[in-house]
Amino acid sequence: MDMTREHYRGAFRAVPGIPRSVVLFWVMLALSPLLGGCEINPETGGLSFNTVAPDEEKEIGAEAHRQVLAEFGGVYYDPPLASYIDRIGKKMGEQSVNRNFDYRFTILDSPAINAFAIPGGYVYITRGLLALLDSEAEVAAVLGHELAHVTARHGAQRLSRMRAQDRFCAAFFCDFELPVLSDMAAVGLNLAFGGFTQDQELEADRLGIRYLKSAGYDSHAMASFLNKLKAHAGLEDEIAGLTEQQRMGRGYSSTHPLTEDRVALSGKFAGEGEATFPETSDREFLFNIDGLLYGNRREYGFVVGDSYIHPIRRIAFDVPRSYTLYPDSRRVTAIGPDGAIMLFEPSRRLVRGSVLDYLENVWAEGLVLEDARKLDINGMEGATGWLRRNTSRGQVDYRLVAIQMTTGVIYRFLFISPAAMTSRLSENMRAITYSFRMIDAVEADQWQPLRIRIVSVGSNDSLESLASRSGFADHAVRRFTVLNALDPDVVLEPGRIVKTVSR
Repeated sequence: MDMTREHYRGAFRAVPGIPRSVVLFWVMLALSPLLGGCEINPETGGLSFNTVAPDEEKEIGAEAHRQVLAEFGGVYYDPPLASYIDRIGKKMGEQSVNRNFDYRFTILDSPAINAFAIPGGYVYITRGLLALLDSEAEVAAVLGHELAHVTARHGAQRLSRMRAQDRFCAAFFCDFELPVLSDMAAVGLNLAFGGFTQDQELEADRLGIRYLKSAGYDSHAMASFLNKLKAHAGLEDEIAGLTEQQRMGRGYSSTHPLTEDRVALSGKFAGEGEATFPETSDREFLFNIDGLLYGNRREYGFVVGDSYIHPIRRIAFDVPRSYTLYPDSRRVTAIGPDGAIMLFEPSRRLVRGSVLDYLENVWAEGLVLEDARKLDINGMEGATGWLRRNTSRGQVDYRLVAIQMTTGVIYRFLFISPAAMTSRLSENMRAITYSFRMIDAVEADQWQPLRIRIVSVGSNDSLESLASRSGFADHAVRRFTVLNALDPDVVLEPGRIVKTVSR
């Protein structure tokens, strides 16, 4: 903790009209349960501030586990693959000094590239991230990093800091007496407590590499995994058409160190030495993910080039090339240029009356919409209106569009834009709105989910031919090389095992 005497003096001066003795009393009362919260972490050997007991971590994790499953599509059902991942995770967990937790490893049914851990020993990896990996050692590196957050008790430390902040803020009446300073503090507190610190992320890398070494895996698998993350992020930026300046801006204020820094430090942590784990484990991993669902399920809809297609609901719409679509189980989000955001989802409310009535009195209940009016969207009844609000980021415009299908279901678009950019972005909003359409049963049946397929390179195969046979709608060669961690100019040798994607 860095609350020196000068920090306390400054705090006393920040509460005008309250005697310092009174403030001191409340400070000591608020902080007294926390002063004994420093402990030596057996995993790291370092001193850390922690007031959360392991049993409490388990209770917190058990409750959060249900919320994680609801948020990330639930458990991906593939018993052999789940058993394989659990075996790797348990092996990595055995390398830890901290044995207070019974680890649970879960594959989440999400196409996102993600892995994380929550207090109590719950570790998650998405099927999207599994598809990006190429070896058992890389899986072990991912799980080792997340295990390190648990064993080093980073989550407990974060919760302890949050509790300390709550008590300290209560002592100084932060939320009531000093609203301006509270607003400023909220930004800093979000950065401080909103995620693991950069030091904790690097510590998790270091501990994960230590686990890799002691488990007999190639310790350079952490750097290999991080390079895959960097390549995938570059691919997403390329698809989104971001400039170099925009790409650099995406990492600003992140709690994670820059990936290239983590790669360099991971190489340093790993040191010299070659892989000690059998090469056959790479093939074992690849054949374990053969048939793995890739991308979205039919229930979420598919992104095909610049189009979103939902074969079950039998609807589709298009976005401009400068927009990037992100569908999930609840809605579709599109991120565009100049701060543009689009949200699309079905209404979950029972609708009576006209679409305009729904727009004004149900969806925008309690708000006054400007220029509320009816629309005809490809023969379907629609309505639109807009409003402007002052926010911490300046004036923001919200354009609401509701469209009723012949089935009675209402779909709605919410377009969000900085007020200064709205006129420039309005043509895009209009184009997206009027591209909304129904598709017939024949077209809907054509859209089936993609799956990872493990194939052996033939004598006549090339990057281009293998990529073209995959189910990529755009950037096929680039997607194929990133999926397989290949250089763009590589010559594939016959017999090499690679990942392809097909329906």
